[in-house]
Amino acid sequence: MRVAAFLGSPRPGGNTDTLADAILDGAREAGLETDRHVLRSLRVHPCTGCELCWTKGRPCIFQDDGTALYDSVASSDVLLFATPVYWYGATAILKAFIDRLVVFNRPQGRPLVQGKRAVLVSAWEEKGTEAVEPLVRQFELSFRFLELRFTDRLLVDELGPRDAVRQRPALVARARALGKALVRVETCIDEKTRAT
Repeated sequence: MRVAAFLGSPRPGGNTDTLADAILDGAREAGLETDRHVLRSLRVHPCTGCELCWTKGRPCIFQDDGTALYDSVASSDVLLFATPVYWYGATAILKAFIDRLVVFNRPQGRPLVQGKRAVLVSAWEEKGTEAVEPLVRQFELSFRFLELRFTDRLLVDELGPRDAVRQRPALVARARALGKALVRVETCIDEKTRAT
């Protein structure tokens, strides 16, 4: 099994990256292969809706890093999307990548993603889950549209400073446990309470 992670935080070493990395560590400990794609360091042109992928059968008009990621999506069993909450949604860099997944909605693309497991990791500064609800709904609808199975999520509030999650080792351990569980069970871990 292979897990492909798409890290959408513009902040290196921040809370979202730390949680996603803990999940990937756990997955590797369980024997899974992993791919880690840091979107902030890649060039992913926004989708322009040109429909070339539909009308000409080509993967995408843009020959950039976004196009290169299609192979990782197609060859993985689990797709992990990690983003902090920015204005009640995903970051611009992750949203640009998600928009480019339209290539998998083509008749020849759908079988490459259909039935794959999808995982969402998100952290935000505010207290409570209200701030993340629009983001979760966006992913629910997007995953359903592509016929992905939204099986796991790790949602964590009150993580403002860059290294706040490092002060909560139990939470990092839960992320690692989620990664280990990817090999054998479909779980749903929602971390909505603050560590004391």
